[in-house]
Amino acid sequence: MALNLAEIAKSAVRHVVPRPILQARYERHFFRTTEWKNLHLGVFESFEEADAFAACRGVQPHFGLDHVKWLGEHRGLSTHDYPMLFWLGRLVADAVRLVDLGGSVGVAYYAYKAVLPLPPTLHWQICELPEVVPLGQRIARERGETALSFTTDQIAIDGASILFAAGALQYVRSTLAELLQTLPAPPRHVLVNRLPLTDRSSFVTLQNGGAGIQSYRIANDAEFIEQLRRAGYRVVDRWRCLENATQIPFYPDLTLDHFSGFYLTRDSG
Repeated sequence: MALNLAEIAKSAVRHVVPRPILQARYERHFFRTTEWKNLHLGVFESFEEADAFAACRGVQPHFGLDHVKWLGEHRGLSTHDYPMLFWLGRLVADAVRLVDLGGSVGVAYYAYKAVLPLPPTLHWQICELPEVVPLGQRIARERGETALSFTTDQIAIDGASILFAAGALQYVRSTLAELLQTLPAPPRHVLVNRLPLTDRSSFVTLQNGGAGIQSYRIANDAEFIEQLRRAGYRVVDRWRCLENATQIPFYPDLTLDHFSGFYLTRDSG
């Protein structure tokens, strides 16, 4: 009963207090929050527009994450990891090099390696931001990992057997199709996880990640797939990542109750 009364009270406030005031209050809360609470703010046409909005509030958008803490919290697998693990298990035997785009300090590598025997011939390469690479390299050295390496250059994707991207593509300014189309030898297999997609028009929003505020894209679902089809890829499988969601206050029609995952392949020739 108390919960119902609380919801009634909140609803009453929303109807009494003018929307601009509510938006201003939420905006202050968004920019002041320094803990991960999955907060989002605004709908923008581009990364540049979202960045400019934040800059006008005295915030320079950047991706921030406590990578050591993230590694410690993700030693095991989550539900959305199992489709990736399923397909990876069928691909690694013939794979020479896997590029993990936005793979932090090796979170997926360490978690997957614990349950999936990786062939000694497979090289797992993580493409990350410059400030992350030295940390990832140090942790790999301490753990005696010789099959794991790090780079900051996205051109590393060229010639890879597998592109692996789990929760990173939405932060990349180029679309996945644009990124692949620039490569002379794009990877045959692409595994994507934790990607926010909408049935509305593509847009960019701001996310408060606790350690930083960053812009990210929520692409149109059908457009995302069609762009990849034109780049030569077809969808073999897709799944829902029910542990991920996005709610943008004042835009209820843009709420996402799940993200998406894909296995795509590029046929020879």
